[in-house]
Amino acid sequence: MAQVRGVVKNENGEAFQGVNVAVKGANKGTITDASGRYELSVSQENVLVFSFLGYKPIEKKVGNQKEINVSLELDEGLMDEVIVVGYGTQKKTSLTGAISSITNKDLVTQPVISATQAMQGRVAGVQVVNSSSPGTEPTVRIRGIGSISISSNPLYVIDGVPGGGLNTIAPNDIESIEVLKDASASAIYGSRAANGVVLITTKKGKAGKLNITVDSYIGTQQVWKTLDLLNSAEYIKYGTALLTASGQAVPGRFSNMNTPIYPGATTTFAQTETDWQDVMFRNGPIHNNQIGISGGTDKSKFYLSIGNFKQNGVLPFTEYGRRSIRLNTDHSIGKYISIGQTMMVSNDTRIGEGSAGGRSLVMNIMRMTPYWPVNDPTKIGGFSTTAQGLDATDPENPMRIVNQEQKDNINRSYKVLGTLYAEIKFTNWLKYKFTMGGDYASNINSTFSPIYDDGNRSRPTASLGQSRGQYFSSVFTNQLSFDKSFGRHSISATAVAEKQDAQFKSISISGQRPDNNIKEVQGASNISGTTSTTESSLISYIGRVNYEFASRYLLSGSIRRDGSSKFAPGKKWGTFPSVSAGWRISEESFMKDLQAISELKLRASYGVTGNNSIGDYDWQPLISANNTNYSFGNASQLGSYFNGLGNTGLSWEETIMKNIGLDLSLFNNKITLTTEVYERKTDGLLLSVPLPQSLGYSSSPLANVGSMQNRGFELSLGYRLDKNDLKSTITGTFDLVRNKVLSLATPNATINAGAGADFGGFDIVRTEAGQPFRSFYGWKVAGIFQSEAEISAANAIDGDPKSLYQTSNTRPGDIKFVDLNGDGKIDANDRTYLGSYLPKFSYGLNYAGTYKNFDFAVFFQGVYGNKIYNGTKVIGQGMLRLFNATTDVLNAWTPTNTNTDVPRAVSGDPSQNTRTSDRFLDNGSYLRLKNLTIGYTLPSNKLSKITNNVLTKARIYVTSQNLLTITKYSGYDPEINGGIDTGTYPQARTMTIGLNLGLN
Repeated sequence: MAQVRGVVKNENGEAFQGVNVAVKGANKGTITDASGRYELSVSQENVLVFSFLGYKPIEKKVGNQKEINVSLELDEGLMDEVIVVGYGTQKKTSLTGAISSITNKDLVTQPVISATQAMQGRVAGVQVVNSSSPGTEPTVRIRGIGSISISSNPLYVIDGVPGGGLNTIAPNDIESIEVLKDASASAIYGSRAANGVVLITTKKGKAGKLNITVDSYIGTQQVWKTLDLLNSAEYIKYGTALLTASGQAVPGRFSNMNTPIYPGATTTFAQTETDWQDVMFRNGPIHNNQIGISGGTDKSKFYLSIGNFKQNGVLPFTEYGRRSIRLNTDHSIGKYISIGQTMMVSNDTRIGEGSAGGRSLVMNIMRMTPYWPVNDPTKIGGFSTTAQGLDATDPENPMRIVNQEQKDNINRSYKVLGTLYAEIKFTNWLKYKFTMGGDYASNINSTFSPIYDDGNRSRPTASLGQSRGQYFSSVFTNQLSFDKSFGRHSISATAVAEKQDAQFKSISISGQRPDNNIKEVQGASNISGTTSTTESSLISYIGRVNYEFASRYLLSGSIRRDGSSKFAPGKKWGTFPSVSAGWRISEESFMKDLQAISELKLRASYGVTGNNSIGDYDWQPLISANNTNYSFGNASQLGSYFNGLGNTGLSWEETIMKNIGLDLSLFNNKITLTTEVYERKTDGLLLSVPLPQSLGYSSSPLANVGSMQNRGFELSLGYRLDKNDLKSTITGTFDLVRNKVLSLATPNATINAGAGADFGGFDIVRTEAGQPFRSFYGWKVAGIFQSEAEISAANAIDGDPKSLYQTSNTRPGDIKFVDLNGDGKIDANDRTYLGSYLPKFSYGLNYAGTYKNFDFAVFFQGVYGNKIYNGTKVIGQGMLRLFNATTDVLNAWTPTNTNTDVPRAVSGDPSQNTRTSDRFLDNGSYLRLKNLTIGYTLPSNKLSKITNNVLTKARIYVTSQNLLTITKYSGYDPEINGGIDTGTYPQARTMTIGLNLGLN
């Protein structure tokens, strides 16, 4: 006999306490201690069996080994997964609602900035539109568009505290994300759940030896695509043709390029070739460092983390930084009482993208003259811009923008989010929990716009300002939970009384200075300021009952009664019920012989949710106090006036949700399938109702005057392979949704938007009953007029020799639009719906696998069937005025170049070729390799020997995000929020290398 010892770890490389270590075939064994260690007297021919409930057992022959270390893995085929639901948890097999879950394992596969990014393509029914602008929150939509004029964002609940701002939470601190999609799951959050609910649960401490984790990565970002813009020679050729066609003088510079780029310069304009994309798009470094510490005993556990994240964007002076610290603790006081808390403190700093002339930085990059220098030391501020009309029309030097309109505009935010709880366990089936939560956020936005003179525009005095906003929300929750089985009957019930108060205070001050030396408002001239305070309260009473018979028949019902201060007396209270049922067909006796089926469950749900995302005082008449002067005789008196009309009938938006779902697992859960069919119908849409100007109000009141519908289908597939050293998991998601506006204030009411001078001045999208929300609306293109005879023939269609088909300025080479109503002329009545920015379907495909000590992850994500109104195409080939363009304009129509889809080059757009039309609608479908990761983990036994048991885990990995994008979209990037590309900050391709360490 000899002593054998070793260490057992779990799937995360952490010490595993309580593992059974037994000699196979003998009544002999031991269990691991808090450090995962064991010691046992055995003989060489013995076989040790390592086992723990829910984990795959491992057998090891002793032989000559004196130390045997193992790592146990979860046996997903045996696990009855526990899912976080509203105000509690529930076994996955008992769920009757539509809930999707993301684990920490999914989050750390790719280094994401925020948890919302990790949901993209991984949760069926959830569409996430990212922005590469550092610090910008992605747009999240659950099962379509839920509202027209107010927020369609889901409700985020972080450790039980309703709030938002997921950018402030380090992804590594998150244990799980649950997405509540149907009414059965989300109605328990009542008046704020119409757009779905996202539950964030952060990590807790684990009993055992102190465990330290270090997660660090560093990388770089680059734009993955640039456009083909004109160089100097092409610009002069194009500009000459454009202005000559309109009878305008050609800029003198075109024939005098040998002059210095500024007084005293040795370089001429002819020698200058500025690629503004190359100047402005740059490599943006990104890094993240986080330390996590976990430990404790069965009576007291803690989790502590400290993190630091920094991202520089692909455009100059765009950046985001986050520093955070978190402490979560749980304590048991005897058998019946437990207490604990969660606490996060974070500090964010963000510098966003600048703009000028009403255009984004990307648009100004596209428009800037290619022979113009980046810097000009002779100008105040160090930058010059082409003079109006001398080289281009209303140009803006993009480098001047980032230096004088952007880099000193800094937003700093501080957030404290935490909870305290106390739980009393009266019996094994009855407990009471009191939770107190708080969410404090302070935002400081400092702006400084220095004095400059670029030769075209100037600012003679520096402008500066500072605005501060403070938000505090407190929530007090009393919860009584009952959970008991009676033979084959199981009943769980939850009763909750909750109150949440919120207050927001803001102060804003601005002034001017005669120089750029001091950036503080103190001592400035022309100081002005404003302050405001708003408050709101929500009182809620909640009940839920779950019933289960023989683990086969499931029934659940909930009701929530909300009272909100945001509505008038008589409208403050709303009731939000839900009911759902499930049938676990796989548990029926007639299914027992079908061994291949592990789980087969049919679900259905119905419920009502609400949306109260309006201002705190929207129902009340608004008074502008002491803000105007009235004349009484020869005297002027300070006075007040009504500038807004209230609406005491204002109420919640109400959404009725219906859902049918199917859960199927095959071959011991190796293959899983979940499908959902749903309908969301929202009534009482909150819209601004226009008032006659004669009433004298400056704002329009809100009213419940519309309805909208979303119908969809979701599919989630999974496959798990465990064969020797190769372990693989493949998951796929697919969802389609159809949105339709059912009614507005009146049968013929429309809501138009998107008009801009750079886009021809016409509206781009229209919302109208019978159509999807914000559908593209405009003219259809029939081709290009090739001759005067063709124009004359079009003018003669209606038989009136004086009428015109298009305009009096239409010439050969101009766009010919389709006369849809057949009246022989092109006017507003020929506009039609051109498509939707909403995808016909979205999908994701994820592979994660390990082979021995290597791990791999590949994630594809995409959308199909959506349109994008390409504003960069309007700028690039619209030829409205003289500014730089894409090389498409070199293929403009001429009498000798008629086989083209680009109209003639003529300044001023006399025939309105740039009006809203399908000419500028692009296919927005794309397939993107969102993440590719390859990692290697050092063998634990070798690592322990090398580091003398200091390190328990060491993994190095490389990862790439947005490595490949397949799309027909001609702009910078197809991932556009809202469907109109006005020069959106482009997605970046990111390459990183990282290190994960575990320490004892």
